[in-house]
Formats: sequence, C-alpha cells, structure tokens
Amino acid sequence: MGTIEIESRPQRQILIATDGSETANEAADFGIEMVGCSGAKIFAVYVIDTTPYRSVPLDQIWSDKVLEEFEKEGREATSYIEKIGEAAGVEVESRVLKGHPAEKIVTFAEDNNIDMIIMGSLGKSGYERVLLGSVSEKVIRHAKIPVLVVRERHKSEKKLIQE
Repeated sequence: MGTIEIESRPQRQILIATDGSETANEAADFGIEMVGCSGAKIFAVYVIDTTPYRSVPLDQIWSDKVLEEFEKEGREATSYIEKIGEAAGVEVESRVLKGHPAEKIVTFAEDNNIDMIIMGSLGKSGYERVLLGSVSEKVIRHAKIPVLVVRERHKSEKKLIQE
C-alpha cells in the first residue's frame, strides 16, 4: 500500500489595516477572531498619510519630531493588534508605512502575497464616507484579493453591550 501525499498549503497571510480608530480596532477584533484558529499570519499595517504633501519632500515640511509623533501613533495603533493577536495565539507582524494609505495598503498586499485585507469602514474623521474617495473604498476598487470591510457597530448596539 502506497503513502498518500497530502499537499501542504502555505500559511495564509492576512493584512489588517489600522488608523488607531475605534472602528479599526473593531475590524481588528473581528479579523483576529475570524482567522485565529486558521493559523494565518497577520500583518498589522498603519500608513502615515503624506498625500497632502506629495509634491514637497517630507523633510522640508515635517521635522523629525513631527514624524516621530506620527510613527509613535502608528506603533500604538498596530500594538493593539499585536496584543489581541498574542492573546489569541496568532502571529502578528507590524509595519508603519508612509504615503497614500490606500495605495500603500494595496501595494503591501501585492508585494507580500497577502490573501485578504481586513479594515474598518470609517476612520478617525468619525463619519462614514459614502462618496468615492474613502480609503476603504479605494482599497476595494484596486485590490486584487478579497477585502473585508467591517462596519462600525451602531451606537445603540454598543450601549446595550456595555450595560
């Protein structure tokens, strides 16, 4: 009797994009819970948005101190994903990137063989953008892989959960 060869599947890689907002954290919670038992590797990605300054070199606009603050904010945002990942037994690798958020997320996904992108539907601005132009909408439009957009829980639902 011969041996049966089982084709081993490469480890899945999931990108969770964050801006540190409550909705991004909800997306991270959902993403870790969803992929936790699959053995997937998570990349926690924060992008420092340099879009308004595209035509001018960053060092002419932002001092090292300002850039350090943005990087610190990015590390804090991704560390949340690291903590919940560790609690769930999931491998998490954090990255803080600079550039246009949607472009950087899509490019990172392509360059790192990411299988799926998970992100929140609204960011720090505090309102959900229905019009074209939001980061999540641009990622959906340009990504070649599945994108899971997690909507913010309705405020009354949050209140019920807290009570």
